[in-house]
Amino acid sequence: MLCDARLYAPQREALQGLVEVMPQRVAEPTMAGCAAAILAAAPPRFLLAGTSFGGSVALEIAATAPERVAGLWLMGANPGPAPDPAGQRRRAERVESGEYPAIIEEFAAAIAYAERPEGEAAAVLFRRMAEAAAPQICLAQNAALMGRADRRPDLSRITCPTRLLWGREDQFVASTVAEQMAATMPRSRLVLLEGCGHLPTLERAEEANEAARHWIAEALALEAATSPPTNR
Repeated sequence: MLCDARLYAPQREALQGLVEVMPQRVAEPTMAGCAAAILAAAPPRFLLAGTSFGGSVALEIAATAPERVAGLWLMGANPGPAPDPAGQRRRAERVESGEYPAIIEEFAAAIAYAERPEGEAAAVLFRRMAEAAAPQICLAQNAALMGRADRRPDLSRITCPTRLLWGREDQFVASTVAEQMAATMPRSRLVLLEGCGHLPTLERAEEANEAARHWIAEALALEAATSPPTNR
């Protein structure tokens, strides 16, 4: 939420030559609309990664268009319905009343594990990304999160190779949520990062890159094994 392509800058550099990284920021007022925007921009079949709000969009796509998704990488994403609709409605009211800068500061104060220098740097970068986003982006993404469907019943039907990369100190979506997801999703693997908050691609870039390489290799191997043979 409120992030842009800078959230995945370390991965764009580290994964060059392995995959084409195509960061997307969507801000439609429904999760279905966000998913449709990604599907319209994506190749016919692709690997899909998402953090937090982006993870909710990724789950929506994996649940409703599984034939398009060859692999799924989720970070800090809650597969259930909005846990605090009243709080999200108050957030929208505050944005509309001009309190967007205060909301950014509240997010930034909790979004990373500040005990590590990388966490401090991640929080600073989050603040810059959020400040560059218009309040209308916050309102649309907030509305999409507030109205999202409960995708927990769909988890067992997501059969593509899935990587769950979670910060142990994530204050927005607890690592126990990731553990429950890993127990349900048939081809999932959970990587827990100690001393990491809600933004593992920035806070623990090297570990995120390594997890991504293994996930990509697994997904591509399965894709090759299950693709119909071609005549040459």
